[in-house]
Amino acid sequence: MQPSSGLVSAFKGASHLVAALILVQAIIAGLFISGEESGAKDIHEIVGNILFVVVVAQLILAYLVRSWGRFNQFLWVAVLAVLTFVQLGLGMASEDESIAEAIHIPLGVLIFGLAVVVSVMSLMQDRTDASESR
Repeated sequence: MQPSSGLVSAFKGASHLVAALILVQAIIAGLFISGEESGAKDIHEIVGNILFVVVVAQLILAYLVRSWGRFNQFLWVAVLAVLTFVQLGLGMASEDESIAEAIHIPLGVLIFGLAVVVSVMSLMQDRTDASESR
């Protein structure tokens, strides 16, 4: 049974939103690391919490559309959710330990890359569907 087009669209939207929020996170992090904006650290924490909620919603949507397409996006998004949860913990711990901050930054890069992969896979699936229907 194929999922409804509304669920597929919601999954795609969530996938693109996650990638965009992570990019915004990197910009905000740059602002407070450089000392340009004193309140950016608090904003970074708030956006991080919002991002986690959106990733959990994306995971639920990935489960609901799991029969759609040839890419197993549920597994990719599950890994993304776990890494995002770890990232939140490292972000909170980085106030006390520099090792947590040292891991937090490259993990953010990895998470961004994974989010872009999921976002692109959702777009590629449309092309795969179109080419198979010919």
